[in-house]
Amino acid sequence: MFLGEPMTARSTGRVLCGVDGCVHIRIGDERYYLRPEDLGRLFFLSVKVPLFRKDTFQDSPGEYGCVYPSPSGRAVVIAKDKQHYLLPRDRFLSIALGEEFSCPLFEVPKDGLELIPLFPARQGGFP
Repeated sequence: MFLGEPMTARSTGRVLCGVDGCVHIRIGDERYYLRPEDLGRLFFLSVKVPLFRKDTFQDSPGEYGCVYPSPSGRAVVIAKDKQHYLLPRDRFLSIALGEEFSCPLFEVPKDGLELIPLFPARQGGFP
């Protein structure tokens, strides 16, 4: 990222509530879900729960990732393959309870944050 480059965030998917008690997650063209019993474990026990994808060719669901609370507890992280997605815990909880219908899902950058020196005259040192 350069200093003149604008910083924009684009939604890569959506989290939706379902009538079956599941939370549905759309990432690109793929559709995933969390079971109601796993939602209780995620929010009350703060443990990692599996992320399932129902294949149209198979009767049994396949596990394709996991969902867990962030270390601060203020966000929910959805991990699929080597990519991670993030949304606020309060928004995720309101979708799980049916108070909201959907919420955008954002991808966490793979490289992490790049630090830019504030004062180049100080050889890149920070104040």
